[in-house]
Amino acid sequence: MSRRRFLVLTDQLIADGEAVLATPDWNLFRAWLLNSDELLERVWGRMDRYHLAWLNVGRDSAAPGSALDAPGTDRFMAEVASAKLAVLRTMRSAVEQRGASMLSDDPDEDEEER
Repeated sequence: MSRRRFLVLTDQLIADGEAVLATPDWNLFRAWLLNSDELLERVWGRMDRYHLAWLNVGRDSAAPGSALDAPGTDRFMAEVASAKLAVLRTMRSAVEQRGASMLSDDPDEDEEER
């Protein structure tokens, strides 16, 4: 994948994540998480372990295993989406400024990926 393609896809994921924050929808949230995980894994590699702070994202004050009400679900989606957006913005900035070893600078590669 080229750097330019990564930046375009990341910009789209950021816009989609902001839409999830503006109007929470469980199905769109889940699809957005899967899509963002797929892009980040493709560029940065598989993450088998997450930082403790990421594991604590989205934990509500309700007891573990209890069902979330609608406001709790919305809070969960907002907290997770906000954290993931921060990751996407950080990765985008790093790639834009410094590049990434798993990305090419070859513009011809963009055409092959479509």
